Amino acid sequence: MTGHSVTLFQSFVVAAILARLISYALFQTALTARKQISTTTLKPMTLSPFLKKVFANTSWLLSDKVIAMAANLLVSLALARSLGPAGFGELSYLLALIAMVMPLAALGLNAIVTRELVNQPDGESRVIATATGFRLFGALAGTLVCLILAVTGLGLGDFKAAEQAQYALALLAFANLFNALAVLEFWFQAHLQAKFVVRMRLFITIAFAIFKLLAVWLHADLVSVIAIFALETICLGLGYVIIYRMRAGGINLQDFDFSYGVKLLKQSFWLVLSGIAAVIYLKVDQLMLQHLATTADVGTYAVAARLSEVWYFFADAIVISLFPAIIKLGKQANTKLYWHRLQQVSDGLFFVAVAIAVSVSLLAKPVIVLLFGADYLPSVQILQIHIWAGIFVFMRALVSKWLLAEDLLPFSLVSHGFGAIINVAANWVLIPIWGAQGAAIATLISYFIASYLAFWLSPKTRPIAKVMSRSILLPFTLGHRYWPKTALTKRS
Repeated sequence: MTGHSVTLFQSFVVAAILARLISYALFQTALTARKQISTTTLKPMTLSPFLKKVFANTSWLLSDKVIAMAANLLVSLALARSLGPAGFGELSYLLALIAMVMPLAALGLNAIVTRELVNQPDGESRVIATATGFRLFGALAGTLVCLILAVTGLGLGDFKAAEQAQYALALLAFANLFNALAVLEFWFQAHLQAKFVVRMRLFITIAFAIFKLLAVWLHADLVSVIAIFALETICLGLGYVIIYRMRAGGINLQDFDFSYGVKLLKQSFWLVLSGIAAVIYLKVDQLMLQHLATTADVGTYAVAARLSEVWYFFADAIVISLFPAIIKLGKQANTKLYWHRLQQVSDGLFFVAVAIAVSVSLLAKPVIVLLFGADYLPSVQILQIHIWAGIFVFMRALVSKWLLAEDLLPFSLVSHGFGAIINVAANWVLIPIWGAQGAAIATLISYFIASYLAFWLSPKTRPIAKVMSRSILLPFTLGHRYWPKTALTKRS
């Protein structure tokens, strides 16, 4: 083995160990929390066959997320080392461009389609055909935007090989059409058959992770690497069609109902706008870095962002595990206990996020040097700033579910909109001064505003803002409200 190969192999081993630790910690956290909720809010009971199917379905989905996260981490390590900061920056920029139009391929219909499939078992064919058709229209609109950019070269002039970047963007734009077919996954979720989707997706994810690693080994150019990404998206879309045909008989285009689709789209209107705003304030930093700084800055920032954002899955998994039990309390009109449990979950999310932020800040330099190499040393300070935005992302995971449960979805758009505007403005000011570190500061500011401060603006959302505030103040009160009451009584 060459020195480069040995270093790359060591990085793979370390990444695999980290992914395993994340998976184990996630499982233990969710298990402990679920036991606490169930023992304090619900009476002991044996699981019905339906609940067993629900838990099995959730387990498949969580396993998919963890394995995909590990595979993507390994691929990112290999690509970052092979391409270098500038090359990895070009790749990250193109992927960020495609991410900006992906909400058009979803149209905010995910949860709505699942609801419709559950409520209209006799109209499944109409739901699937209509949702798929409308999502294809949305994906086509996004693809056309990216093709225009690819053909004109607009926004790609800073690339060393602008022509290659144009070809690469055109490939990703075409593959974006197949993102619309992911709507078929929600038929399997509605029928608690996620294992079929997970098996297909994991097979494709692992297979293409191997292809990407082979491309690194063969020192493939940017277009070749992008072609693998595009082909993976295409295969995933076709995979959904194949397994849906095997389990449900396929899509019947004759059941497409335009008026019904318009009705669904009206219901998802706020979610579409919210999704667009969210992706702007999640990805716009990398796009602006390309034009206000250098491509190498995009690469070093992308490495830090990946290491920071990989932890966000913890928040979603914890909330998914606990929120159904909390919502049950709300439906039982047990208001006091309902808010008490919300506070407990918010406190737990805050504590986990702070623990992660402190640990990552302390270990950032040795981990980045070991995994990505000395070329990515500028990523250390970026990561030490960016990781603290996770505090607001973690608590936002709970708030997002609360907004859905309380039928306050327009506020999701308002908060994401604030985040998008602030992020663009902050990046515009800070990147010319501090480069990629300025983009990290802008991210922290925008997350603070979008995921916390914005909820103080309306009386309807202030209760959840107060919950988050109490969590943020928890360290300053030394966790006073969790002190044993018996001990306090004896002292008094």
